[in-house]
Amino acid sequence: MAESTWSDGETRHAAVLHGDVAGYSRLTADNEIETHQTLQTYRRSIEEETGARDGSVEQFVGDEFLAVFPDERSALEAALQIQRRIADGNASLPAGRQMRFRLGINSGAISLQDGQWYGDTINIAARLQAMGEPGGITISGPALDAVGDIDVKIESQGRQRLKNIPEPVLVYLVQDERAIEVETKPWRRRVARPKLPSLAVSPFVNLGETGDEHLADGLMMGLAISLMTIPGLELISENSTLQYRSGAFSAQQLGHELGVKYVLEGGVQRSGERMRVLTQVVDVDTGKTVWADRFEATLDDVFEAQDQIVRDIVEALDVEVISAGPARLYRTHLDAQGVELLYKGLHHLSLGTPAELVLAVARFDELIERYPDASSGYSAASIAHFLSAINGPPEGDSDHIAAAERTARRSLELNDPAGVGYAVLAYVMLLHQDFEGAAETVEKATAARPSCDFTFGVTASVLRYLGRWEDAVEHADRATRLSPLFADWYQSILADAYLLGEEYEMAADTAEGVVAGDEDNTDALLTLAASQAALGRERHAAAALKHAKETRPSLTAEGLREKLPFQDDSATDRFVDLLEDAGLT
Repeated sequence: MAESTWSDGETRHAAVLHGDVAGYSRLTADNEIETHQTLQTYRRSIEEETGARDGSVEQFVGDEFLAVFPDERSALEAALQIQRRIADGNASLPAGRQMRFRLGINSGAISLQDGQWYGDTINIAARLQAMGEPGGITISGPALDAVGDIDVKIESQGRQRLKNIPEPVLVYLVQDERAIEVETKPWRRRVARPKLPSLAVSPFVNLGETGDEHLADGLMMGLAISLMTIPGLELISENSTLQYRSGAFSAQQLGHELGVKYVLEGGVQRSGERMRVLTQVVDVDTGKTVWADRFEATLDDVFEAQDQIVRDIVEALDVEVISAGPARLYRTHLDAQGVELLYKGLHHLSLGTPAELVLAVARFDELIERYPDASSGYSAASIAHFLSAINGPPEGDSDHIAAAERTARRSLELNDPAGVGYAVLAYVMLLHQDFEGAAETVEKATAARPSCDFTFGVTASVLRYLGRWEDAVEHADRATRLSPLFADWYQSILADAYLLGEEYEMAADTAEGVVAGDEDNTDALLTLAASQAALGRERHAAAALKHAKETRPSLTAEGLREKLPFQDDSATDRFVDLLEDAGLT
């Protein structure tokens, strides 16, 4: 191993390479001696390639290592050569004995204190490694920028939220044809553009006074609600575009990362009772503006401006409205105070934390009380209650579910053009074991909102419990495409669907991907435990179940049998039996 050039107590800028072996526990369980021999061979390759570029392997514990380099290019070149040498070595091994490393690269300030390494730079490199592919290299945006030109294929994964890292990190996959071919996880493939005109609505900018941010968020989300009802247009969810709310970015950068042809940008400035709205649509390939306009409106007539923007976009992008009737535009009967309440509620809803959901519910409840004949309050409240039920503490589930059902039904009675009530109501019907009603209602939901990730996610969830696992896979994939940066829930549903279809390797792989980004995701951990048990990997199954119980101590086999809303009881039994094999009591 190359001798370290670091002194204790030192802090400096460096490029960091973090790596570990995918499936190391399984390899060790199968043949500990051969696994150790292979690891030592590959360890020498890692140390040689690191030392050849003035780097040093500072830690190598078990199957994990940390290497430090003076610059980012050296780190990436070493990583590429390491993967090539490991691929060459694997070529002479049986498929079941091949060893593949995941590698993650980041750069920034790191510190050595009392023999231990510290810094978010290292933590991010470890997170990037964990979310990568066996045999692959994952690198942060800032580190890649510092590398400069290099003759490998780079594929953007957009901005990703990493566990315990406050801001999203721009992530890239490095694809080297000279190394082993990397099998891409399901949700990593969704960057190709669809055939339909595709659009992302960038977070709108508040051009006015501090405290008017809700106007920008409310208008942006209102436009998204309208645009997602148009069948001839594919709209990326605001759940993903809102990840760009903090930080500088260009329309082309956002568009390339989300895989769309066009980006809608906008800004809102308030002056007394009037609003000035600036909007433009940018062609991601050319950077040119294909449509732009400005609108003056009061809060009383802002929805007319909103509808005009939607009509202009449809015309500018030459969108073919392929439904039997015209697109449903987002109109509602609210005065200026009602619009203010709606936009404030949507602002809280967009932030999405449990505390913000409480504030969103309060705003929408006030809206309903003051404007009982306006569908928008009920529609927005139904989704806020639904999200509170699935994201909040279990003891509050029943109250939120009841409120979600009540507000969803009322929004549909008032012919709400947003159509979100269908998705919420379908899930509630499932919980009430109205399986036929749930199946009919999800069809109405996807017809009403053909570009809504939430609708396709709920539909996938309902279909898996109805036993239609292949349809669930299709809809979970669609939800992921529509929200590529905010897809953990959809991927968890996808993993469940694979498990139901007895595609255990796919279930385990997908669940592992979710846990890599959100290590306390109980649903994904349970699916991982069950799929590993089905594959006979007892230690892996037990470890995943142990972690799941740490996140939800009240978990019991009996409780799951009572709670899971599968139409076919045998599906419940099979899932819980697998968890019992993993150690659940």
